Amino acid sequence: MTSSSNARTNIKKLRWEWWPRRAFSVHLGFKQRMSATNDYSRLRSADILPERPFTNPAHNAEDLVSLHHMLDALRRLLSQPGAVPPQPRPYVLFMEGQRRHRIALARPEVLLTCSEPAVVGFCGDSLPEADRTPLEQADAELLDEFMQHPHLLSYSSLEVGHGNWRNLILFSHPQGIDHWVVSNKHKYAAQALSPAYYRYIRLHNGVLPGGLMSDSKILLHRTKYYDFQDRTIWWAVRDLQP
Repeated sequence: MTSSSNARTNIKKLRWEWWPRRAFSVHLGFKQRMSATNDYSRLRSADILPERPFTNPAHNAEDLVSLHHMLDALRRLLSQPGAVPPQPRPYVLFMEGQRRHRIALARPEVLLTCSEPAVVGFCGDSLPEADRTPLEQADAELLDEFMQHPHLLSYSSLEVGHGNWRNLILFSHPQGIDHWVVSNKHKYAAQALSPAYYRYIRLHNGVLPGGLMSDSKILLHRTKYYDFQDRTIWWAVRDLQP
């Protein structure tokens, strides 16, 4: 890549093993662990839990700012002809800026034409002294199996400070989420490693109406909440659409 093309794209290709991998441990579900107790709360759209402020629906607006930041970076990248080479897959890039922001593209051609990608937004706040090494090791293994997930389109990760990360994952079909969560490597990261690293998680599900290049906004359908701060994991579900 020439210096002029670097200036045009404002993107650097990065060998993925050089960059901290903790952000790639997306936790799309905790099905096996949670189903053992079947003990969860169902929140109405306006319910407020003072004892668990991270569940306040007002946080959705803040989360969407981060998710749309990553979405806009994808749009800028894929709007530039030749910015993404045919190989390798996944193609991993580091976006220049003040915050660490990484993109892994599994199927950019499909992403450009998909009319309504399924969206997962992961928003995790970490424990101050948590050991990140096990998550980084798991992330490397998850990246290696990206192409085994047929509906996975892209996976973006953004550092928001204090060891906290936001992830935006796009799938060509909601079935792709189910395929991802049954991965043994994902289940290990989600069920064994997450409670040791995160204080709590907000996990959003939604869609991107009109597709990536439509300039539309993410429409959230549901949020799941996971609180790891007590001996027993607390979790809840809030439906956002009627």
